[in-house]
Amino acid sequence: MNKLKLFNMSIKMVKNSKLRSWLTIIGIIVGVASVITIISTGELFQDKVSETISGFGGSTISIHAQNNGESSIHDKDPELTRTDVMVLQGLPVVKYVNPKVSVFAEATYGTKKTNFYVEGVDPGVWPQISDQKLLEGRMFSPSDRNVILITKDVAENSFDRKVGLNQMINLNGKSFRVIGILDDDRGISSFFASGVYIPYKMAYEIPEKEGLSRTKKRDVYDSIEIKLADDVDYNYSMNSIKKALRTSRHVTESTEDFTIFSSKDILEGTKDILNYITLFLAFIAGIALLVGSLGIANTMFTSVLEKTKEIGIMKSIGAKNRDILMLFLFNSALIGLIGGILGAIIGIAITQVIAYAIAMQMQTPYTFVISMNGIIISLSVSILAGLISGVIPAYNASKLKPVDALRHD
Repeated sequence: MNKLKLFNMSIKMVKNSKLRSWLTIIGIIVGVASVITIISTGELFQDKVSETISGFGGSTISIHAQNNGESSIHDKDPELTRTDVMVLQGLPVVKYVNPKVSVFAEATYGTKKTNFYVEGVDPGVWPQISDQKLLEGRMFSPSDRNVILITKDVAENSFDRKVGLNQMINLNGKSFRVIGILDDDRGISSFFASGVYIPYKMAYEIPEKEGLSRTKKRDVYDSIEIKLADDVDYNYSMNSIKKALRTSRHVTESTEDFTIFSSKDILEGTKDILNYITLFLAFIAGIALLVGSLGIANTMFTSVLEKTKEIGIMKSIGAKNRDILMLFLFNSALIGLIGGILGAIIGIAITQVIAYAIAMQMQTPYTFVISMNGIIISLSVSILAGLISGVIPAYNASKLKPVDALRHD
């Protein structure tokens, strides 16, 4: 029998049992829409996380002194010193080295006093590796000393009046001239970065104040930020840095007294977590597809029972077992296809609503989000589920004897 004719007959079978067919199709729709929404949303979150964390700079690494609790040759807490800076500057894989010194100081402007976390950076290096955007004024230059950079939020909201360029801010009584206003839009880095920056050598000269800053040891740093050279292998670079620091600090891997923090590591770790969550939720949504496929099987068994006499008539006029098999397989695949297409449309629509809500919340431009992987997987599974669910009923129908089928009540 002609395949097109069999297909048209399967369409009529769906139309003739509208309620049962559509209840089955709805099960497929729910499963497919859920899978597409979850996979697309998971990919959207991964893109947002990648975009946000990349604000650190993919090749930017931060080093901190930290005792790992193992036996160490150090009799005191480990420190990062100028020796470490010189060692890092001598590595071919390292492009920039930025020693950082942090103090917690009382800032005074006019009659208002506010406590700030102040970050001292290398004025000749920090502008080259920072993702901070300048709104007004200028960035640091290598020869700068008693100058300060502040964010827009600090300039407008921290004192009784707005701080402008060339105004003086006192940190524990020491004066600094404002040379630039920075943008506040720093993404995830805003959770870790300061809103006030000075040349790191000046951080040693800020007077000590009870309950706030304490005198810093000169040439001892709270952290060292480095930027890798262009086009170097990340893993090789990390190994080179660790090996050089272990040698210069006279420690081994087990007594390592420093830790290396990289945005790339955060990104990879976060992606892995999101992948696991997405896969788990997709698995849960896949259960709905399984339920839908069972619905198809139920629908097909019922159709075989209802159309037993029709099958007998078709066989008596020359229809072959293969024709009957293909008819019911077409019917089950059609139910899976219709459910898959409608589920994909609904899943895409729901994903856009979620993407729009996220864009509004994060105050970023809305972009159309679609996961081709999710669509291909869902449609393939829905059609395959329809075919598999219809195999046994279709096979049973094809094996019916014409005489027995015609006698069926």
